[in-house]
Amino acid sequence: MKTKPSLLDLLRQQSSMYMRDLPDSVRIPALDGSRPDDVIRPVLDATIDDIAFAVQGLEAESTAIHRRLGALRDLYEMARKRGALGFTPVSEAFARLTTEEVRK
Repeated sequence: MKTKPSLLDLLRQQSSMYMRDLPDSVRIPALDGSRPDDVIRPVLDATIDDIAFAVQGLEAESTAIHRRLGALRDLYEMARKRGALGFTPVSEAFARLTTEEVRK
């Protein structure tokens, strides 16, 4: 016997390439003064505003991840330029870092 697909399954089957990754639930970040804690809500119960706030929260997380990624890439490239090898600890690669170098 074939079961009817759920609404969430139907949404995930939409032609948009991203819809297949639609989560079961969304995290709505806390709002200063209005809501002190994050709220986790099933995506089908979420309001359109909840989705907008969830998107804003994910964008903030994404920005933070990209900044950390950029910092680690820079650290790696700087260490390699200083002659560090794969097994070199970061503290050793930058042991002779000077204030003048930092200002460049």
